[in-house]
Amino acid sequence: MALVTPFDLPELAGSISALPGVGPATARALAARGIRTWGEALFLLPVRYQDRRRPTPIARLEPGRLAVVRGRIVSSGRWGRGGRLWRMVIEDHSGRLGCVWFRFKRAFLEEFRPGQEVYAVGEPTPAKGGGNLPPLQMAHPELYPAQSVGPDHPSLGRVVPVYPAVEGVRPGHLRRVMAELVRRTAQRIPDPLAGLLPPELYPLPVGEALARAHQPPPQATEQDLDPQRSPWRRTLAVNELAYFELALALLRRQRSQAPARPLAPEGKLLARFLDALPFSLTPGQQQAIQAIRRDLARPHPMARLLAGDVGTGKTVVAAAAVCLAVEAGVQTALMAPTEVLARQHHRTLRAWLEPLGVEVALLTGSQSDPQATDAPVVVGTHALISRRAALPRLGLAVIDEQHRFGVEQRLALRAKGHNPHLLVLSATPIPRTLALALAGHLELSDLPQRPVNRRPVHTELVPYPQRRQAVEAMAAAVRRGEQVYVICPLVEASPALEAQDVVTTHRNLARYFPEVEVGLLHGRMEAREQQAALEDFARGRSRILVATTVVEVGVDVPAATLMVVLGAERFGLSQLHQLRGRVGRGNKPGRCLLVPGPEPGELALERLTVLCQTHDGRRIAEADLMLRGPGEALGRRQAGLPPFRVARWSRDAELIPQLRRIIQGWLQEDPELASPRYAAVKKECLRRWGRRLGLAGAD
Repeated sequence: MALVTPFDLPELAGSISALPGVGPATARALAARGIRTWGEALFLLPVRYQDRRRPTPIARLEPGRLAVVRGRIVSSGRWGRGGRLWRMVIEDHSGRLGCVWFRFKRAFLEEFRPGQEVYAVGEPTPAKGGGNLPPLQMAHPELYPAQSVGPDHPSLGRVVPVYPAVEGVRPGHLRRVMAELVRRTAQRIPDPLAGLLPPELYPLPVGEALARAHQPPPQATEQDLDPQRSPWRRTLAVNELAYFELALALLRRQRSQAPARPLAPEGKLLARFLDALPFSLTPGQQQAIQAIRRDLARPHPMARLLAGDVGTGKTVVAAAAVCLAVEAGVQTALMAPTEVLARQHHRTLRAWLEPLGVEVALLTGSQSDPQATDAPVVVGTHALISRRAALPRLGLAVIDEQHRFGVEQRLALRAKGHNPHLLVLSATPIPRTLALALAGHLELSDLPQRPVNRRPVHTELVPYPQRRQAVEAMAAAVRRGEQVYVICPLVEASPALEAQDVVTTHRNLARYFPEVEVGLLHGRMEAREQQAALEDFARGRSRILVATTVVEVGVDVPAATLMVVLGAERFGLSQLHQLRGRVGRGNKPGRCLLVPGPEPGELALERLTVLCQTHDGRRIAEADLMLRGPGEALGRRQAGLPPFRVARWSRDAELIPQLRRIIQGWLQEDPELASPRYAAVKKECLRRWGRRLGLAGAD
C-alpha cells in the first residue's frame, strides 16, 4: 500500500520534477531511490552533518578530520607521468596544503589560477612523494572561489547536511535542491499536535523540526547534530507514533461499540474436542481459551491476537474457538497465507473435528471455481476474500500468520459477515513492545509454554570452509532412516548475489545421494507441484527436501530431524527460529546446522551465534530487533509493520506507554475529539490511517 503524503500540505503530493533545480536527469536519479514527490524528498533526511562554520588554519589541521581551509593558490596544474593527476598548493598565514585530483574535469580546475583566494573542503591526509610537497594534502576536495562565498552560501559558513548518496546527483546539487524544497514547504506545514504534547516529548513544531533536520541553525550544538539524539528526530518520530497510536485507540473504541452476535454456547462440543485430544493443554493454552470464550460471549466483536513461539500449540487454541463458533450456529473461516499452510490446517482440523461431526471445507486459489459453501468451517487462502467465495453465516474469522496479510485483506475477510469475531495468530516471535505497537487494537494472549514432549532443536554454526560437515550429517541422518530439510535463500542462481539457490542445490544433492529421492519445493512452482512435493516428503517417499522458506510455517513431518540452512546470514533470526521448528517434531531430537556464505561479516556471525545460544523466541526477536531493526527482522514487506519514515521500534518503543496515556486522556476529556483543541488532530489521524485501518469517518 502506498504511503500517504506525510503532512497535509497539497504541494507535498506534487512531482519532484516541478521543483526548481530538478531537471529530467535528476528526477530520474531520485525516482530510482523511490523519491517521486515533494513529500518523499522531504524525508530524504541527512545521515550526518559536517561543521563548516569556520575555516581552520592549515597548521592546525588534523589528519582524517574534515575541515574548511581558506587560502591563496600558490600553484596549480597537471602533475606526474603523463599529467594524469592535477595538483594544487594553497597557503594561508600558518602554512601550506596540497590538493590532488586523480579524476578531474580540466575545464573546471583551469578556472582556478595562482594568486586566487579559495576555500577547500576535505579530509587532510599525510602527503606521499616527499620533496618540497606540503606535509598534508586533501584528495578531491570541494573547491570554491572566495569572492563567490556570501552569507547564504549552501556549502560554507554553516553546518552542512550529508545526504544518502543518490547516483548521478552531486552532493552539492542535492543540497541546493533540498534547501529550496525546505524553503518552499517546511514552515508552512500545519501541526495540530503542537501544544498538545509535553515539550520533553515533542520539543519542536513539525515544520521547524524538518527545517532543522535539513538546515541546522548556526548555534547548533553537538546533540543537535546527532541524528539519533537530536530534538528534530524526536519530534518527527513522536509525530508518526502519536497519530498511529491515536488510530489504534479509535479502532479499539470502534470495535468495542460495534454490534456482534454473542457466541455463548454451553460448550459441549468444546468439551468433546478437548477430551479427545491425546495430550493435555498447557496453562497458557487453557488461559487463552478462557479469554477467547469470554470475548465471544460479548455483544461486540472479539479482536484478539494469539502470539506464541514455534510449537506452543496455537492451532489447538484456534480449534477450540472454532468449536465454540460451530456450537453457536455460525461459520468459521480460517485464512492462511499459503496453500501449503492452508492444506496443513485443513488436514489437522479435519482429523480433530470430523470425528465430532463437524464438516471442514477447503477453498484455495488453485481450485477452478471458488463458490459459496455452507460448511461450518472453511479453511483457505486469499480465495476466501474472492467475490465468488460466499460465506453466508460467517461469525468467526481466524487469520494465521496475520502479519503476512495487508490490512485491506483482513478487512475484506471480516466484511464477509456482519462484524464477525476476529482471532489472529502469529508464530513470528515479536518483542512484546513491538507486538503491542503492531497490534495495539487487539487484545493479546501469549502462549509462553511449550508442550512437555517438545524438545529444543540443537543448533550449530558451521563455518563455510567446514561445510562438508553438513553433507556428512545429512548422509548420517539418511542412513538412520530420518529425513532432512535443506533451506536456500534463492530459487535460482542470481548474477547479482553470491548465494545458494534451490535449483542448483537440488541438482547437486540428487547426484550426491543417488540412492534416495531428493525433493524440490519453492514458491514459483504450481500449487499442485508444491503440494505433491510436500506430500512426497511427508509420506517418506523423498528423504531430502530442498526448499525455500515456503516450509517456514505449518509443515509437520515428524520423521524430519535435520535442517541445513545454506546462506544462513541472509535470513532474519526470527525466520531461522521458525524454520528450525520444522524438525524434531517426532520422538527423535532435532538438529539445525547454520551454514553462512564465504564472507558473512562480523554482525551476521554475531546474530547467528545468538540463535545457537537460546531457543527463547522472544529473546531471539529482541536480538534481531536490536541488531537489524524491525524491517529486516520481520521482513521488509511484512504488511503488519507500520511504514514509518523516522520512528524506529528498537529506539522509540519506550515512548509508546506515555503516548497511550496522553491519548487516553484526550478521549476521556473529549470522546469524539470534536472540540477545536482536538478536531484537527483527529482529521489528520484519519487522513493518514483511516483507510488503512478501516476507521469510521475516513475518506
